[in-house]
Amino acid sequence: MRAGSLVLLVTREIARARGALASAGFGIIAGTAALFFFLSLGLGVRQVLLGSVFPIDKVELEPVAKPEPGLLALVFGSAQMPGVAPDIVRSVETMPGVDHVYPKLRFAFPCTARGGAEIIGHEIGTSEMIGDGVDPGLVAADVKPPWKFVDPWEQGGEPCTSDAACTSPRYCERPTGEATGRCVDPVPVLVSRYLVEVFNRGLAPAHGFPPVGESLISRAQGITFTMYLGDSLLGRSKQGAARLVRARIVGVSPRAIDLGMTLPLGTVRRWNREYAGEAAASSFSSVLVEVRSAGDAGRVISDAAKLGLVPRDTRARDVSILIDGILALLTVVASVILIVSASNIAYTFRALLQDRRGIIGLYRAVGATRGDILAWVLSLAAVVGLACAAIGLGVGWGLAWIADRVAATRIPDFPFKPESFFAYPPSLVAGTLVFGVLFAVLGALGPARRASRSDPRDALLQG
Repeated sequence: MRAGSLVLLVTREIARARGALASAGFGIIAGTAALFFFLSLGLGVRQVLLGSVFPIDKVELEPVAKPEPGLLALVFGSAQMPGVAPDIVRSVETMPGVDHVYPKLRFAFPCTARGGAEIIGHEIGTSEMIGDGVDPGLVAADVKPPWKFVDPWEQGGEPCTSDAACTSPRYCERPTGEATGRCVDPVPVLVSRYLVEVFNRGLAPAHGFPPVGESLISRAQGITFTMYLGDSLLGRSKQGAARLVRARIVGVSPRAIDLGMTLPLGTVRRWNREYAGEAAASSFSSVLVEVRSAGDAGRVISDAAKLGLVPRDTRARDVSILIDGILALLTVVASVILIVSASNIAYTFRALLQDRRGIIGLYRAVGATRGDILAWVLSLAAVVGLACAAIGLGVGWGLAWIADRVAATRIPDFPFKPESFFAYPPSLVAGTLVFGVLFAVLGALGPARRASRSDPRDALLQG
């Protein structure tokens, strides 16, 4: 059968039986709408959680924790945190599935911080500041010119004994035991988007502060603050003299520590050596591993366990498993609807072809083959499935739009609240249409085969 003849037959049949075909396709509309709505919601949530909150392509590994007396013992110097030796880092770099490895080094000394008058109007501070140091290469894309994410001490500077000898914004940093210091720029600091979100949507409203996300993310104005090294509310460091240093926020990075601040690795190593000893500077607290694909994360974790390393945070893996399970369940629900609709299409086509048995016999008598009849019926089913799937796609898209509008106006702000809870990749749109066509064709396949095998003489006599 020529394509033109096939199109003509399908068009005529749709015009004749449009009511019955529309009723048969209602299940396809409901099933594809549910499939598109559920999957777009799941993909949207997955994009936020595993992209911004718990990146699944990055695994932070740290040594297996040993029994310790607690934080106070660490502050007063009676406990030593386990570290990752440089040779272990090199072993991780050779693991299958590993793309890049970036060592990290946490503060091994107490510290406080204070600042924020430039954007809030008055200073705020914390009595215990948590921080870590990372390889500048890890965050190079998050630091925009003119800022640089390097240890200012390594850049050199004029000798000094006080800040008055330095040209602002430089200040005089003088390590413990040194007679003179150097005029250096404020230490570059990165903060996490998570910290900004917590401040903007939690702390700022509670204290009447303006949100700072726009200032930090879009303009990166180089907000400065002071840090007090070697002393905090919980106690003093075991060595070194407490002193003030200046720091400057140079950007917001998804690779920064969630609650605290991230500095150049060289700066933290230098301060750890000054306030906690050589052991705290010669090894690393953890290593951030970027895997080639999300599927490699499990193998990397398994191989790292042989080196005595475990994931610092398993939330990304747990969330990924949970989302995959929910998506699978919702897909099953939508598939059940489509299966029911396929049975409805089978019933409709059985009745339709029974009513057209005389016409089918006539077609066979004038030379139509079984393949021609099969192509005619299945093409009709495919057109019905495509049309109903397109309608279902529109319905699902409309429901998603309504859900987003309701969420924007009725759900209070919370950290990482997205502009949309849904994601619409082209593959999902195409897959929804394909599913609609597939289930319609499967539903019509049985009746089509029976119609194509019928004897034309019997069909003519019964018609």
